[in-house]
Amino acid sequence: MNHPSLKGQLLIASPQVEAPLFARAVVLVLEHDEDQGAKGIILNLPTNATMTDLAGKLFDEDFAWDKPLHLGGPVAGPLLVLHTRPKMADLEIASGVYVALDAAKSQHLITQEIEPSLVVANFSGWAPGQLEREIADSVWVVAPADTRRIFAGVDQDLWWTSMRDVRAQVLRSIVNLPHFPRDPGLN
Repeated sequence: MNHPSLKGQLLIASPQVEAPLFARAVVLVLEHDEDQGAKGIILNLPTNATMTDLAGKLFDEDFAWDKPLHLGGPVAGPLLVLHTRPKMADLEIASGVYVALDAAKSQHLITQEIEPSLVVANFSGWAPGQLEREIADSVWVVAPADTRRIFAGVDQDLWWTSMRDVRAQVLRSIVNLPHFPRDPGLN
């Protein structure tokens, strides 16, 4: 079965997801194809560790930056940095959103405190066909990604705002309104 790639899309956990790591998760899909499965990173799961905690341990220099390290999922993987600088990119994930996987690029982005950015350890992974089954079973809601949403993932509010926007889109399609105001009281 030929499914379109979900690379660069958001996966929003349905309210029924109870797995602690994925409850209220918003995941950015980094890779997706039928043969390899999918990889993504949770955007709204900051840890208590900061970039300052990584200084001198993962990098060759000391620096102080209170930016939190995010946990991208349960699968061990490289430290990666999501950012908007094309010259520092190893991959383009969505329009204007890039990922640095190379250690030197990641270190540069972190030590220069480049914003907007999101520093992530680990990732989430799906075997071939697994993500498609989970979507068919309504585990995930697929939504378009944009830089505002990707770099806003500091806490669980990202899940609420993402679900609100998806529900507003569904309502627009049901009542056949091309534009549904954010605040109906402004009509």
